[in-house]
Amino acid sequence: MCQHYASDIYDYLHNLEAEPKRRPLPDYIEKVQSEVTPNMRGILVDWLVEVAEEYKLLTDTLYLSIAYIDRFLSLNPISKQRLQLLGVSAMMIASKYEEITPPNVEEFCYITDNTYTKVEKVLKMEADILKFLNFEMGTPTIKSFLRRFNRVAQEDYKTESLQLEFMGCYLAELSLLDYNCVKFLPSLVAASVVFLSRFTLKPKTNPWVSNPIKITY
Repeated sequence: MCQHYASDIYDYLHNLEAEPKRRPLPDYIEKVQSEVTPNMRGILVDWLVEVAEEYKLLTDTLYLSIAYIDRFLSLNPISKQRLQLLGVSAMMIASKYEEITPPNVEEFCYITDNTYTKVEKVLKMEADILKFLNFEMGTPTIKSFLRRFNRVAQEDYKTESLQLEFMGCYLAELSLLDYNCVKFLPSLVAASVVFLSRFTLKPKTNPWVSNPIKITY
């Protein structure tokens, strides 16, 4: 939709994603967290996927929520009892940033079976996350790059492939569950997803596109 500016936009996003303040620590569970485990993080992400589906939230909201969670956990030790509170508060912030009509705080409390009260818990955690992120809510995610890469990956296709797009989205969401993917830049995960999708659907065809995407790391 803005091909004349696409290169500049994605150069900017590449620079933005690599800024240290926007990157989670690659080993924050080992170095910072004493109660949270990779498996617990995976369960939280899986639950947030269900929450996003329940409220029909944009996939951008989901990806942004996970980005907030990983960045917050990188410097803030948290008990396992408060992990779900962090998740639901991060998704509420991401909803306010991405959605036209985000769910209200009561709905996010309800989705946790009212485990957390509105003022005492959810809003307090929301404030803590916002202060920690210094109110800089915009950040590139895997989804930011996946749209572009999917389009480039189909330049040698005669017709648009929904299979490729859906496979890419599926693999990208799987990467959210995997703590080992935290150490990789979003653009690298997105490029890997497109590569694997092309290879899976057409194993006898060179998975690299004829017009490779320039990615700087």
